[in-house]
Amino acid sequence: MTSADDRHLLDGLRGGRPQAGREIIENYYQPIYRFLFYLTSSVHLAEDLTQETFSAAWASVAEFEGRSTLKTWLHRIAYSKFIDHQRAVRREASLCERLTIAPLHVVDPAEAAMDAEHASRLYRALAEVDDADRTLLVLHYLQELSYREMAAVLSKPSGTLKWQVREALNRLRKLLNHKDSSHATRGTTEVRAIT
Repeated sequence: MTSADDRHLLDGLRGGRPQAGREIIENYYQPIYRFLFYLTSSVHLAEDLTQETFSAAWASVAEFEGRSTLKTWLHRIAYSKFIDHQRAVRREASLCERLTIAPLHVVDPAEAAMDAEHASRLYRALAEVDDADRTLLVLHYLQELSYREMAAVLSKPSGTLKWQVREALNRLRKLLNHKDSSHATRGTTEVRAIT
């Protein structure tokens, strides 16, 4: 979408035209949902946070000054919702620990939905990297945000982000290569045991 399209939709939303809100959701719901799904690895949590993102956007649309694109603004809100959720989970875990109650573990049904082996491997590797690396990789490679857009979402200089993305990608590659070599060694050992 162009900046003019964004401005037209935002003007419509501010003017109370329901069609503008529907168009924004049609254009941006899936990218925001995918972003949150990659960060959370949970279908239900991603849906909840996506809805919270759009609710927050509607509530603060009057404050949006248009310094970034609508896409970048929505990603920033989504990332804030994800961070808020992470903090709440940490607080709950801390409380459970103090009360010696084990937190509930939710089984992720998304793994079963992955149909391509390489996508599954990548997804599992992304789940193993730390939150900061996963956020950078998802924003840049899966959500296709430019470094400038990422800078607006994460409030960091684009040059720093460029370096951090490269480092995160190197760590992900090492993890994938380590998994490949471990799998190959295990397979060889299993073959020797059989023969």
